[in-house]
Amino acid sequence: MRTKWQRLLETRRKKKELSTESFRALAKDIREIASLSGHLWIADSGFQERIKRIHAEMDHLDHLVERRTFEHLSLEKKEELRKSLLVSKEELLKSIQAAPCPTDRLQ
Repeated sequence: MRTKWQRLLETRRKKKELSTESFRALAKDIREIASLSGHLWIADSGFQERIKRIHAEMDHLDHLVERRTFEHLSLEKKEELRKSLLVSKEELLKSIQAAPCPTDRLQ
């Protein structure tokens, strides 16, 4: 009985993680972090191109999630996409941490 309950909880957790709302929220987070990161690395034109590409990819993801075909994707594909998005989010957070100081003056 206990293992069935644990499996049920795990299934519910996975469905929530792989829901369309979850993907929309993750895309929104990534878009916001990318914008913030772009403001910090404003002098780096290569990084600015990367930010534009991330915004375009998140817009594309939003359009994909709205389609019915997204619901029919396999769980493995959705898990793979989610993992990839989480890695991208972590890399953007690292870029924010590595951003140069905006001024040479000590505060």
